[in-house]
Amino acid sequence: MRKFLLICLLGIATFSNVLAQEDWKKIESEKSKISFSIPDQPIIQNKELNNISIEVFSFKDAVTVFGVVASDFSKLGLDFTYSDPSEYYEEMKQGSLVSGGSILIGERSVAYQKMLGKEIEYTQMVGKHEYTYFKRFFFRGKYIYQIAIGGPSRMKRILLDKKNLYFNSIDFL
Repeated sequence: MRKFLLICLLGIATFSNVLAQEDWKKIESEKSKISFSIPDQPIIQNKELNNISIEVFSFKDAVTVFGVVASDFSKLGLDFTYSDPSEYYEEMKQGSLVSGGSILIGERSVAYQKMLGKEIEYTQMVGKHEYTYFKRFFFRGKYIYQIAIGGPSRMKRILLDKKNLYFNSIDFL
């Protein structure tokens, strides 16, 4: 009986996550050639740094932080289709961990739409609370994409559910 009840509760939680995603907004950027879904409209910023055009999407709800950073290296003549991005990945990974108290939990390769990317998981202290972050890096054509989600470590199960919904909604145009 306990197992049955547990299975029913897990089914209800999964079903409610699917329904919750139906309310998510699909965001498309023709400029950065990416689309993804998040709970609501993000803040969008355009920046220029050392001849790299950067489009940043960020959204924060009561528990979770979502972010996409699309960096266009066209002006530098760089195309990741024909180069090894390992050095860039290492720099970006280290840049993600510079905040005091950041601890790398793990990293792995991820395949997505015939592309190989990297994913890191790390924790960071925000005030007196520990937060867990997942960040994926994709090197596609003249772009580096950093796609991140984070939230309180004590709510990791909810974070993992949102992570799967979020990362699975990503599409490169």
